[in-house]
Amino acid sequence: MNKLDLYEVVTQKIVDRLEAGVVPWQIPWRTKNGMPRNMTSNRPYTGINFWMLLCMPFTSPFYLTFDQARALGGNIRKGEKATMVVFWKILESEDKNGELKKTPFPRYYNVFNLTQTEGIDEKKIPETEAFDHDFNSIAAAERIFYEWKDCPKIRWDDTHAYYSPSTDTVCMPNQRSFFHDEQCYSTLYHELIYPN
Repeated sequence: MNKLDLYEVVTQKIVDRLEAGVVPWQIPWRTKNGMPRNMTSNRPYTGINFWMLLCMPFTSPFYLTFDQARALGGNIRKGEKATMVVFWKILESEDKNGELKKTPFPRYYNVFNLTQTEGIDEKKIPETEAFDHDFNSIAAAERIFYEWKDCPKIRWDDTHAYYSPSTDTVCMPNQRSFFHDEQCYSTLYHELIYPN
């Protein structure tokens, strides 16, 4: 894949997520699954990789390459699809004056979420914690959906926010996992508009 193709792939992934109603840079909560990171190094992903992986529908924050899963005694379940992450490699060369020239060059590799693997010993999986604060309900905000006729069911304690048309249910993370109370309601209202 050449440099321009890689830009196009990343751009298309962002457009696809936006069209699906997911704004990757607006995730106002942190559930127990935490922020996306490499399971072997435990380093969090940064830049575009952070946002792309954050909005994936997995319940684990941990990602591994095929080789990393094998090194931990596991493997990728049959039929699972990889997620592409990108990084910049610095190529060094000398210009015609003999000076060192550094050129950033985009590269990519494929990772799998821990939930797409099997056979990895649970003792090798790091612990994670959810964001937790004292949630204070806002009466005016609560009244809107309590008094809403034909309001979809609302189910709390999910890993992410989404609307399920098959059950007419809005699934939401726990209220305490939101960074601010208002963000909880904003996210809930965003999901409640899908069936209408």
